[in-house]
Amino acid sequence: MSMPIQLIINDILIPTTTHDRYQCYEEELKVQLTMISGRMVEEVRGVVQKIVYSYDYMEDDKCREVLGVLRAKGTKTVAYLPDDGSELVTSVFLVESLTPPTLAFFRNGAAKWHNLSFVLREVRPHA
Repeated sequence: MSMPIQLIINDILIPTTTHDRYQCYEEELKVQLTMISGRMVEEVRGVVQKIVYSYDYMEDDKCREVLGVLRAKGTKTVAYLPDDGSELVTSVFLVESLTPPTLAFFRNGAAKWHNLSFVLREVRPHA
């Protein structure tokens, strides 16, 4: 039985992760201002999708492929599994943060990488 697809970035299939290592949720874009009177106001400018992902042990070839797409400059076309649906949704994202993996060990001469993680943020707000 194959694992369901959670994430595709620029046509690169990202390995499905489990055990609380994938989050996809909407986040309000808002600005809080303090007025001269001391009163605080908040302006909601829209909602963006955020994706938080981490993977424990990744094969060397796949890790290099994933890092290549994440480190590339510019926006990414991402198909993602939202927290409120079971079908992939596509939008444009930027990499907000990237924690590079560490080399865990070698197996049969091939590197195994550990703890790759990243956060993606949708470029354009909606709603």
